[in-house]
Amino acid sequence: MKDDVLQEGVSCLGSDRSEGIRESKVAVVVVSRSYPISARCLDELQTILSFHDERRISILPIFYGVDEPVVRKQTKELAEPFRNLSKKYPSEKVQAWKIALLKLTNISGQNSRYLIDDGWMVETITSQVLRVLSEYKRVKPRATISRTVSNKKTDTLPTKVLGLVGLDRHMLALKELLDVKSKAEVRFIGIYGQGGVGKTTLARHVYEELRDNFHAHVFVDKAVKICQQVTDESCPEETYTSKEIQEEDQEMTRSLSVEADVIKSKVSHRRSLLVVDCVDNIKQIKDIAEIVGLCCPGSRVILVTQDKKLVDDFGVEHVYEVQPLRYDEALQLFSQSAFKQQHPPATFESLSLRAARVCGFLPLSLKILGSSLQGKDGEYWKKELQKMEGSQEKAIRRVMKKSFMKEKVDAFIFSLI
Repeated sequence: MKDDVLQEGVSCLGSDRSEGIRESKVAVVVVSRSYPISARCLDELQTILSFHDERRISILPIFYGVDEPVVRKQTKELAEPFRNLSKKYPSEKVQAWKIALLKLTNISGQNSRYLIDDGWMVETITSQVLRVLSEYKRVKPRATISRTVSNKKTDTLPTKVLGLVGLDRHMLALKELLDVKSKAEVRFIGIYGQGGVGKTTLARHVYEELRDNFHAHVFVDKAVKICQQVTDESCPEETYTSKEIQEEDQEMTRSLSVEADVIKSKVSHRRSLLVVDCVDNIKQIKDIAEIVGLCCPGSRVILVTQDKKLVDDFGVEHVYEVQPLRYDEALQLFSQSAFKQQHPPATFESLSLRAARVCGFLPLSLKILGSSLQGKDGEYWKKELQKMEGSQEKAIRRVMKKSFMKEKVDAFIFSLI
């Protein structure tokens, strides 16, 4: 993108570009080493983040040839470009751009360094964009289905129609734990399980299915968004000594506090449903408990985590473990991804069984591996599976590396199932 020199008092966003952003559902923000050179890019980022804060657009950050900690703190290869910006533009504007980049790094994204090649990166981005767009399209139909199911007084859920293998039994078990008809308490429910097992997918569908039973409802996709303090363990401690960095962190903390206050004001004094994903430390749970302290009896708080000890230590009594798929479910999900049908062809049945075992029957791994093997011949399958067999942990990491940043493999932040 060619950068235009900003004139004082004039926005670099043309009306057409601004309107295009306003009408979009997904923004793919690609941050490279040259990104800070463009004031136009940074201004557009502010606009996109503003719409994102209003829940009007989804953002998929792509860190191309540059790591998130560097973008977050504007260090190393981004330090010089920002020094140059400081010479050309007012300090307030440069500071606002820095805060925008800081906020961007708190949104789950992709890092090109850990993807196989640019072709795979494009395929991954396309898949994720289509997933987000499909969610937009499903909102109204799903609400209609929910009402129909409710009127018929049946527990059968529409998840098979949506192609989400194995979700029905999880939904029914979790609904029993939630017991939404009971109004005796503010009940905490913990959902836990290993990465890639489908915790986020389950939590989202429970939220969509049950939210109309509550006066207020909020889904938070990352617990860090409402935590009162932000730390970045991936950055060296000395990076916090800079006054500029401290100011950015303070600004981000204020921003998170504001979001926490907004959620608190929405759920307080109401019968509310709050779902918080990616809970990874006890302080986050304490902050969440403080937020829901004024909720009315009958409210439900769902905590999604990989660490059962967290919910146990906090005293959460109602806990549900999301286990890997059953044998038949795993084969069905893998077949949907690899062959676009419910069952594998006879010539690929034994290879599909091997693939399911390699993936540990984890939905996310099955979907990614199935997609990567789609259209390949039997010899290619045998070669790939042979590389992965022997160590299930290494096999799963190998599969996940095709689509996720190396340092976030264990977190499996994006749920593509």
